[in-house]
Amino acid sequence: MNKKKIPDMLDYINWRGDLSFEDSAFNDIDAAILCQIVYLNFDGFFKDSGFKDCIKISELSERFINADDFKTRSDTGVLINKQTVDLLKAAGKSKRFSEIKTAGYISVLDLSMEEQFSAITYIIKNKTNFVAYRGTDDNIVGWKEDFNLAIHDIVPSQKDAQEYLKRAARNLNGVFYIGGHSKGGNLAVYAAAESTSGIQKRIQTIYNFDGPGFTEDKINSPQFKSIIPKILSFHPQLSIVGMLFNRAGKCLIVKSFENGIMQHDMFSWTLLGKTFIMLDKFEKESEFFNSTVNTWINGLDIEKRKLFIDTVFDIIASTNARTNTELEKNIPENSIRIISAVRKLDPDIREAVRSTIFELFNVINRKLPEFLSELKQNFSLKI
Repeated sequence: MNKKKIPDMLDYINWRGDLSFEDSAFNDIDAAILCQIVYLNFDGFFKDSGFKDCIKISELSERFINADDFKTRSDTGVLINKQTVDLLKAAGKSKRFSEIKTAGYISVLDLSMEEQFSAITYIIKNKTNFVAYRGTDDNIVGWKEDFNLAIHDIVPSQKDAQEYLKRAARNLNGVFYIGGHSKGGNLAVYAAAESTSGIQKRIQTIYNFDGPGFTEDKINSPQFKSIIPKILSFHPQLSIVGMLFNRAGKCLIVKSFENGIMQHDMFSWTLLGKTFIMLDKFEKESEFFNSTVNTWINGLDIEKRKLFIDTVFDIIASTNARTNTELEKNIPENSIRIISAVRKLDPDIREAVRSTIFELFNVINRKLPEFLSELKQNFSLKI
């Protein structure tokens, strides 16, 4: 089937963008669209990260389109779908989304703290708010923070997500929906779980779009149990990121027209009208990844997990690339540096690191499948 004919979030705006939220209530696809838009760079468009400077989505779209650095802002990197810019444009022109106010935009990239964090709040209508957390973007430090979920009780972006929701609740009246895609989904769940009972009562739904989970101890804590009924977790039939650790809340499996890791992209999630098309079960590869990877991670003590994660990202750092785009642009040269670094590792950890780095390249790279095959062969021959 021709992928262009398969309905996606852009088609949803074209079909239903003329309906106000009074005409048709806020739904799951609306939430996904708002969580996708937060991937864009809105730096400099807001006076501060407070909640008094509100910009309608129609105006936010115009500022983005007319920015002097529009070309740079539109380059979302190799992992975030470039149609996100078109999604903002379409939302800005639609009756449904154009009048939504945005506020509280914040974006943090701290290499020393190994943190990548961003969020924005949408004021959908009077006393109805949506807090959206950005997932892992093009910065490699964001991937390192994702891996750090396996060794720390809390990572910096989770702490900031909790504080952000607290500030939003203090400054805005009414009820809240919160959500995010990828790591953003994890942040939404964490922020809700660690909030006061007063804030939790104001939360209507927590949207986790294929975000990684939590440790079993965390999910079984009283804080988490209090918000689990409000969690909706959406995952494609072959979920990888969303299979990390343990899931909480209602799990919904969405049909994707893509293959492999590319199913993580919400633009590949199929929909009909105002709902995603659902499936009954995950693909067997997804279940295998869930059981094998999580069993392996849980089998390591904290120190070994930390050693492994630090080693993997120290090797990637040897390329001097700070983003996935930089890593992809110089794959031949960077692969030589990585191979050289891996060869120097202790044999006990070498194979695990080799396999993980190759999978990271597989996730990052979309354009050179032939080279990936060659890279894998070189790993096998030279390490």
